[in-house]
Amino acid sequence: MTGTRKLLAALAALAACSPALAQETGFYIGAALGQSSYREGCADFNRVAGTTADAFTCTREDTAGKVFAGWRFLRYLAAEVSYIDYGEARASSVVPGAPASGTSRVKAAGISALGILPLGERYSILGRLGLLDTRTRTQVSGAVAATEDDNDTQMHVGIGALYQFGRGGWGMRVEYERLNDSKIDLFSLGVQYRF
Repeated sequence: MTGTRKLLAALAALAACSPALAQETGFYIGAALGQSSYREGCADFNRVAGTTADAFTCTREDTAGKVFAGWRFLRYLAAEVSYIDYGEARASSVVPGAPASGTSRVKAAGISALGILPLGERYSILGRLGLLDTRTRTQVSGAVAATEDDNDTQMHVGIGALYQFGRGGWGMRVEYERLNDSKIDLFSLGVQYRF
């Protein structure tokens, strides 16, 4: 009899948890805005233009945006696809008598696995590991004129936090992400909607 009671108690606990687990999983979509930082922007301009290391001064930061969609199929794990426009880095020549300017723009799309650590009903910590197919165009014009297009697949890592306004529906995310080989950082604030 004691064994039967324990089994029934375990089944009741599982049944009570099932609705909560179901509400945490599902499909979601979202968008975010933030700031990108091209940490090696000047090196890219100098390489494309074939100039010395101090030929350009750079503006490495710009506004960036992304859209994403995912499927949270377990409480602790989701798969997510995303498209990111990192904005552009800008440069101008500092070599006397040789005015030149340049831009470098990166756009990317790919897939990530998101590890999710719930901290209560509404807060979660997010960890990202994925791959992005990146397209980079670097252009220099003026005294030196050159263009370089580059397509590459790069590792995409990040960490963030999610606040869920209710058991479903709208949530808010803050994230730090890194495009590994290009060394571009992205800090963003976004919203998501879980169906």
